[in-house]
Amino acid sequence: MDTLVDRIRQGDRRCLARAMSLMDSAEPQGRRLRDSIRRHSAQVPWWGFTGPPGAGKSTLIDALLIRLRARGRRVGVVAVDPTSPLSDGAFLGDRVRMMRHAVDPDVFIRSLATHHSPGGLSDATLHCARLLELARFDPVLIETVGVGQSEVDVADVADVCVVVLGPGYGDDIQLIKAGLLEIADLLVVNKCDLPDANRLLTAVRQEFAAAAGTDRPVEVVGIEAKSGKGVDELLDRLLELDRSVRDTGRRNQLQYRRVLGEIKRAAMLTYQRALHRGLEDGAVRELVDKLARGDLSLESAVAQLSATVAGAREDAPD
Repeated sequence: MDTLVDRIRQGDRRCLARAMSLMDSAEPQGRRLRDSIRRHSAQVPWWGFTGPPGAGKSTLIDALLIRLRARGRRVGVVAVDPTSPLSDGAFLGDRVRMMRHAVDPDVFIRSLATHHSPGGLSDATLHCARLLELARFDPVLIETVGVGQSEVDVADVADVCVVVLGPGYGDDIQLIKAGLLEIADLLVVNKCDLPDANRLLTAVRQEFAAAAGTDRPVEVVGIEAKSGKGVDELLDRLLELDRSVRDTGRRNQLQYRRVLGEIKRAAMLTYQRALHRGLEDGAVRELVDKLARGDLSLESAVAQLSATVAGAREDAPD
């Protein structure tokens, strides 16, 4: 593991790719590598991009890559794609939109399948981003799979969170405001050349204006990622936000939140596995029968099931 880590820090792309494959697997080597790289944090900014399917997240990241490279930045991207029902791998749709950067040694793009994980990210996302940080890519861009109202895990991972919307939502802005809008550090309305874009811009700006006076002012930006209109200004704003995070000392707080989220995610996964085993226990049948007959309250049934789960022996991941 130490040799692999050293090769990654020296810029060996093949070792970086191999390490990411290990992270995306359930192999013990991947778990050992995960813990090994934790000691090498470089405090590189992580920018998260999330939003509903079709909003243009990949096209926007492609446009940002062009401009970041023009400014001499080495950029790493972790793009989370839907999971193939046949291979259980990523569909690679996001990477296809960024293929022009495939031969650039200063850009590294990795697609990850969600593997049916909730929240818009995969379990390996965080660890692959750390590998890019280790390899001295700066910044690291993380794109979620297309998400809805409650899939907001990226807020626990990114230093700066960009929510991307596209026209065509209309009154549906009411359906997403309770989730996605609350995690935005910067909100982008893409495809501003299309009908209804101005209406969406107005609706979102009114939504944030209603929350004026809070300690989290959020800027709303309209762009056309495909043509590049407004992308330079958006990049300038992203870099300003990143400087603000660094200058105010918020990065340590964000790092704490990131690791806390990692612990919560691992704990929930461990509990879910133990719950599955507990539900297969023969005593659960009797518990269900008692509840169905009214001989037991739901709260008591849950308490007894929790005791069964707590007693189930399942090794936590190393």
